[in-house]
Amino acid sequence: MTHIGIDLGTTYSCVVRHEGNGRDVVVPSWEGKELTPSVVYFDPDGSVLVGEDARDRLKDDRDNVVVGIKRHLGRDYLLGFHGQTYTPEAISAVILRRLAADAADFLSVDTRKLRAVVTVPAYFGAAEKEATYTAARLAGLECLELLAEPVAAAYAYGAEPQTSESSVVFDLGGGTFDVAVIGSERGVPKIWAVGGETKLGGLDWDERLNDILWEALNARMIPEEATWDDDFLAKVKAEAELVKRQLTGRESVTSRFRYAGETYAVSTSRRVFESATRDLVSHCLHTVERVMQTSTELGAAPMARVLLVGGSTRMPMIREALKKLGVPVLIHDPDKAVARGAALLASRLSAPRLGRVPAQAGRLGPVDHRISTVAPRGIGIKIHSSRLPGRSEPYILNIIPPNEPLPVRDREFTVATIVDDQEKARIELFEQAGAELSEVIEDNRPLLDSEIVKIPPARAGSPIALLISISDDGRLDEVKALFGAARTPLTVAAFIHGVVDDAEFSEQETVVCALHLQG
Repeated sequence: MTHIGIDLGTTYSCVVRHEGNGRDVVVPSWEGKELTPSVVYFDPDGSVLVGEDARDRLKDDRDNVVVGIKRHLGRDYLLGFHGQTYTPEAISAVILRRLAADAADFLSVDTRKLRAVVTVPAYFGAAEKEATYTAARLAGLECLELLAEPVAAAYAYGAEPQTSESSVVFDLGGGTFDVAVIGSERGVPKIWAVGGETKLGGLDWDERLNDILWEALNARMIPEEATWDDDFLAKVKAEAELVKRQLTGRESVTSRFRYAGETYAVSTSRRVFESATRDLVSHCLHTVERVMQTSTELGAAPMARVLLVGGSTRMPMIREALKKLGVPVLIHDPDKAVARGAALLASRLSAPRLGRVPAQAGRLGPVDHRISTVAPRGIGIKIHSSRLPGRSEPYILNIIPPNEPLPVRDREFTVATIVDDQEKARIELFEQAGAELSEVIEDNRPLLDSEIVKIPPARAGSPIALLISISDDGRLDEVKALFGAARTPLTVAAFIHGVVDDAEFSEQETVVCALHLQG
C-alpha cells in the first residue's frame, strides 16, 4: 500500500507523499503543477476536466464549470449537467479521482493501492465531515481518516506542544477559515478550542476586488452591456484573483480590459483593497480572540506563536492584523503545509506500532501521542417538554458541547414515551449553527433524523436511553437506543441531513465511475 496526504481545498487541492527522513514529495498534477485548482468542467461528450484547464473554461462555458463545491458539502445542493444530477459528494469525488490518478501515475502504483489521510476544516460539522468521507468512497479511494486542517498544519510546522506554551493555528484558505489553539495536557498534545467559518476565505476577498474593478470600469464609462456579458464578467472575475495575488508584493496594480474595441485601464491600490476588506479581517480577528479566550478558560497554556496556513494568509493585511496579538507570526509554505501534515500522519499510520518511532525534524514522536481534537459545534436534541410548567415551543437541549474532546463514546440522554403502548418515536439531532450555543431551533441546523421502531408495549413515560458516539475525526459514529430498566436494544433507522443515503450513494457511484477523466 502507498500512503498519501490529500488537502482537498475549496480553491486548490494538493497531494503529498512522505518518504521518511524529513523528506516530502509533492505529487504534481497531470498539468505539471504542485497545486490543482478544485474546479470541474463537465464536457458535453460525458467526460470531465479537473484543474487549470477546467478553470480556463470559465471564460467561454461557465455554465458547465463548478467552483468552490467544498462550501456545499453537508448541504442539500444538487447540480445538473447534460441530463445528469450531481451531489456535492459526487463532484468532490471527481476531484479526488483526479488527485488519486495523478498520485498513482507519479508514484507508479495502482489507484487501488492508495491509502489517504484527507484533511477537512476543523470547523466542519459532522455532516460536512461525513460528506467528505462519502466523497472519498465514491472516488474509490481508501480514506484512512479525516484530519482537521489545523492539526495537519501543526504536524507540518513541527510544533511539539509543551505544557508551558500553546500555538494558535490561523488557517485562511480559498473558501474556509479555521482557528485552533493547540497545546498539551499532562504532556499529551491536544486541541483546546476551535472556531471558524465554512464560508469565509480568499473567494470573499476576490469578490471585494471584483466590486472594486467594476466600480472603476463604470467610472470610465464602460458600455452598460458589459455588465451582462458573460465572457467579460468572467474576465473581470479572473483578473480580481490575479490582482489580489499581485497586491501581496506591490502597492498598486494596473489592469487593462478590452471591450467593444476600446481599452480600459484601471489601477487598484493595496490601500483601497485593505479598506474594502477591513470588515473581513476584523471578523477573523474576533474569531481568534474568542477561541483564545475559550481555550484559556479550558486551561490552555499562554499563547507563544501564531502559525499561518492557507494561501490567503499571504496577504500582508492578515499578518499585520495578527501582529497585534503580541506573539511571533510564523509563515512557511502555507499552500502545502496541510497536505504535508496529512502525508506525515498517513506515513505514521502505516508504520508498525512499536510504541515509539524516531521523531524527525522535531515532528511527531510517540506513535500514540497524536494531537487529539474537539467537537467544533455543539450537538443537541429537539425536545418537546412534558414538565410543568410546560414550554409551548420545542427547543434544543445540548448534549455534546462545543470543544468537547473527541472521541465521544455513548454519551447518554434519556427521553420517554408520551402515550401508552407507543410503538415508535422520532428523534431529531441538531448541530450548533452560529458562534454561540442556543436553544432556539432556528439557531441550529438539522443533523440527524431518526426513528426508533418496535418499542415494546408499555405505559406512557417509559424511559428510552439514547447513546450518541462521535468518532476521533468528528463524524457521527453511532446512535443507539435502549428501552426501559432492562435496557433492551431498539432498532434505530436514521439518516444524516445533507449526506447521500445508501440508495443515492449507489446511484452517484455509478455516475462518478462512468465519467471519463480527461488528461
